[in-house]
Order: sequence, then C-alpha cells, then structure tokens
Amino acid sequence: MPHNVWYAMKKNKRVFVSVYFEDGSKNGRKKRDLTIAFDKDSSLYKECKKLKSAKIKDIIGIYSYKELTEKAEAVDRPLSNFIKYKLKRELGVSD
Repeated sequence: MPHNVWYAMKKNKRVFVSVYFEDGSKNGRKKRDLTIAFDKDSSLYKECKKLKSAKIKDIIGIYSYKELTEKAEAVDRPLSNFIKYKLKRELGVSD
C-alpha cells in the first residue's frame, strides 16, 4: 500500500478535542486553545468527547497554560501527550 494512502486512512481515524486556556495566547502564542488528537476508537476519546474544556481542566488539575507547560516540561512530554497521560490516569483508562 502506498504511504500516502496509508496516511490518508490513518488520518481519517483521528479526532480532536480542544482545551481552552485563558493565558494561552501569552508569550508569543496566537491561540488560546490546545488541540489534542485522539484515535477515533480509543476509550480515552470516548470518555473525553463529551467533556467541556473546563471539565478536562478540572480532571487534570491544571488551569493555566503556563502551569501546563511547566508540568509537561518537568516530565519531558509534549503538551497534548501530557494532557492525555493525565486524563488516562485520572479517568482510569488504559489505552
């Protein structure tokens, strides 16, 4: 199968959830939200797709973009990966 066909098939299985941070547009950033990609069939996405941004922040216990970057950098994880890690842990989801 050609690479571009595989990529298109894989891409169609991705879905996205955005988390809004009031301070997200500071320090040269233009957006206030952070987009998180999920595998469409994942248990984590099924739990998160019904949640609002404020509830996701409640679950992970992080309310500012600055705090998020500090905590993600402390464990050497990209921001969206760190949020998914925290969500999995707090929601008890394994995949």
